[in-house]
Amino acid sequence: MPETTTQLGRLPLRPVDVSLIIPMYREARRIDATLRDCLPLLTVAGHTSEVVLVDDGSPDDTVEVVRRYLAQEPDGPLHSVRLVRHKRNLGKGAAVRTGLGSSTGDWRLIMDADNAATVRELPKLLERAGPGIGLVAGSRVAEGARVRAIPSRKLAGTCFKAALHAMGMNLLTDTQCGFKLYRADLAEQVVAVGVEDGYAFDLEHLLIARATGLGVAEVGIAWTHKEGGQVDPIADGLKMLRRAAALRRRRNDIAAAVRRLPRELTREMIRITDAPLVVTLPAPGSPAAPRADL
Repeated sequence: MPETTTQLGRLPLRPVDVSLIIPMYREARRIDATLRDCLPLLTVAGHTSEVVLVDDGSPDDTVEVVRRYLAQEPDGPLHSVRLVRHKRNLGKGAAVRTGLGSSTGDWRLIMDADNAATVRELPKLLERAGPGIGLVAGSRVAEGARVRAIPSRKLAGTCFKAALHAMGMNLLTDTQCGFKLYRADLAEQVVAVGVEDGYAFDLEHLLIARATGLGVAEVGIAWTHKEGGQVDPIADGLKMLRRAAALRRRRNDIAAAVRRLPRELTREMIRITDAPLVVTLPAPGSPAAPRADL
């Protein structure tokens, strides 16, 4: 795991069903609204939850915004909210690995800080998180997806997908959607084997999942484009394609690294494979739903 500063916030006091992991870089303008939307929902969910916020060396006030929110964190099933900080910017892939490694949940959800896909989509993923499934990926193109995106981003995504297909790396219909649910044992294997620090980390994680023999499922989700992101569709897209080519060359090495992992990282987790964890979150505006201004 990359070098981090001391974690801030409470550690879990009892077993956690779902960990929500939010990697952040220069998110001072957006993270407060995201936390005020998603964290109250988790307090009324039918499972225990923790939230791990990973700041990837932000030079702005992201950490201070989160600190202010931590000072008023809610009680209930959401019994742990923590901030983990990288001392310097390492990349989103590194932040995701730090979050996966710092979490304790049976299932660990990666969610973007812009709230483009909200925790209201979590039940859809949990419904597919049954025995033999190691990763459930939210998709903007799978059946049932509802997407609001600007044309330029749609075009960039289509070109990127076509390029992945041409090099034999089309591992999912939507590899780059930032809403993915990892089973705990796969998450630990990703932390042990993964090295991709940039935006191509999703492809590496999918290759690791394949090497473990665990299944990967896709679920169509609601996704809305949000302004203010750090990704340049052209420049970062070209970087990701170069890394995708490098990952294609490393496929056999990744599989060999998974086979060399200690037995405790590769065993089936019987406690969570007996049955999927299915929950229902209240719909916005319903009497049970928390107000956005809590």
